[in-house]
Amino acid sequence: EEHCFCWRMARAVGTVGQMLRETGIALERLGCRLQGNFSFEDPLSRHREVLALPNHKPTVKAGCFIAPSAAVVGNVKLGANSNVWYGAVVKGNEHAVEIGEAANIMEGAVVGSSSSKTKIGNSVMIGAGSVVGGATLGEGASVGMNCVVADGAVIEAGGAVAPGSSVSAKTTVPAGQLFSGSPAKFLRALSSADTAAMAKAVADASTLATPHATACNKTFAEIEAEKAAYSWTAVRETVDTHHLLDEKPKSIW
Repeated sequence: EEHCFCWRMARAVGTVGQMLRETGIALERLGCRLQGNFSFEDPLSRHREVLALPNHKPTVKAGCFIAPSAAVVGNVKLGANSNVWYGAVVKGNEHAVEIGEAANIMEGAVVGSSSSKTKIGNSVMIGAGSVVGGATLGEGASVGMNCVVADGAVIEAGGAVAPGSSVSAKTTVPAGQLFSGSPAKFLRALSSADTAAMAKAVADASTLATPHATACNKTFAEIEAEKAAYSWTAVRETVDTHHLLDEKPKSIW
């Protein structure tokens, strides 16, 4: 009898809970109608690309593209037309990060230091997967993919670091030179073709930022309409083209 009573009480409480939930939903709908609001909007992504800290707020100038999965945090100044690509993080937790105009922080790169200020000039390219600490990068400098630039390092204007290299603290990469290795050392002087290629890489990335920004700012309805039109969403053919289902299972012995 005691078990039966407990079961009945649990069922009664569940029924009351369901009634309260339905009443709450009905009241929510009624309130929206009385206010003339017949819809509820929820952001497509709750991730915040620009995040202010208690004592520091990022400054982002006009024309910048910050990808939905990127993060610009704290004491950061991002110059006009600069871009922070997918998965990249620019963090000014303790020390400032200053980035000039038309710079590109590519996919998965991390910029910022807990020990010193980071200064990046105009038209700088930081390759995908690179880590740049409290260093100084002059105008037009280029850091290849998967590099490490330690605190206190300096890459002068037009200097370059080859992919996969590690620039030690207090190392200076002079203008017009290419450093490579771990630790990075002088490899050769940059040719005019190298300099032109570096400038083109920056320009191409900046040009790509515009259509990416447009695509990332589409509404939920626009995104769903595009997804419905994708060819890979079409139903597969039911015809067994290769006659795989007609084959009899073969013995493994």
